Amino acid sequence: MIMTSTPKRSITMPRRKALRSMGSVAVALIASPWPARAQQQASGKDSDILIGQSCQLSGPLAPLSREIREGAAWHFDQVNAKGGVHGRRIKVIALDDAYDPKRTLENTRRLVEQDRVFALFNFAGTPTTLAALPVIQEHKVPLVAPFTGSDALRNKFNRYVFNVRAGYGDEVEKMVQHLGTLGIARIAIAYLNNSFGKGGLEAATAAAAKYRVTLMAAAPLEVDGSGLKEAAQTLAQSKPPVVVLITAGKATSDFIAAYEATGSVTQFYAMSVVSSQQLIQALGDRCKGVAIAQVMPYPWGGGSRLAREISAIGLKTGAKDITYNHMEGYVSAKTLVEGLQQAGPNLTREGFVRGLEALRQLDLGGYVLRFSDENHNGSTYVELTIVGNSKRVVR
Repeated sequence: MIMTSTPKRSITMPRRKALRSMGSVAVALIASPWPARAQQQASGKDSDILIGQSCQLSGPLAPLSREIREGAAWHFDQVNAKGGVHGRRIKVIALDDAYDPKRTLENTRRLVEQDRVFALFNFAGTPTTLAALPVIQEHKVPLVAPFTGSDALRNKFNRYVFNVRAGYGDEVEKMVQHLGTLGIARIAIAYLNNSFGKGGLEAATAAAAKYRVTLMAAAPLEVDGSGLKEAAQTLAQSKPPVVVLITAGKATSDFIAAYEATGSVTQFYAMSVVSSQQLIQALGDRCKGVAIAQVMPYPWGGGSRLAREISAIGLKTGAKDITYNHMEGYVSAKTLVEGLQQAGPNLTREGFVRGLEALRQLDLGGYVLRFSDENHNGSTYVELTIVGNSKRVVR
């Protein structure tokens, strides 16, 4: 069960208002702490297991978060229908941060200190997730599967953060290495002007030097979408054969449209946090030929057990299409559940951390995670895909 809400700046009285239904996942607006049940959360055997999430329920990145939440809900619903984990149902409280780090910090404090969630899950975005780290450290609350490849969450070991996806550095290096192998020696970079984009730019600069690829130009894109035309013109002037896009969501399709409006032609390479479905819907035929790095197994065609599982669930729930983001949410939920199973019926946060660390080689059906007490970066898996003539992502 997933509950989503948009927190107010000040909360004066408890209230609950039903918003909508998504399959068997109830979605509700919650603005009150649950003190009686919260005290049992870490060790009570009969209470629900409350999981907290701060993500984009509104704004240009909302489609990404929606797909991830749907994919996670598909697995949580299955688990709950079978009686939960050690007899306890999983409930997710999701709060909207609209990609604003200040709101993420507020949401995290509320989830941990008021709602008393047991763990945090699938926080979305680099600057937003980084904003939550002080609360995570202060309360020693685990965060599982943040939807970000930030190296800031990987290069320095954090006992309470478990990464399920490869890092952005892994993605960028894969792209630049591939381009170097093809004999493409010049590239340009368009990047979001925040910690996500700047971190990706650093990784691209290092990879370019490693593989002897010249970085011809780089242009920042504002998160609010302003300055796209100017950035496109800046890069087009250098006539790069390839533009690597260190962007997410709507900014990606908007920049491609702005670049093509300059009359210049190039090959675009995009990061995994691009929604391929949003890209295709926004650009139509113009999306053909866009290369996209992926950090999850191919979700179509039944080539892995994971793909067959998620396809069957998608059909059962009436999903119009399955996406890589659905797959990531599903994989994230499976990882969290495996950690809860390992922790045993007397659930504590420390036991949960040890349970995840015990998953030294977890095969989820074609996607392998490796955790230990010294490594919380579960995967470095990256493959490159392209939008084909049929306007579908192909390998």
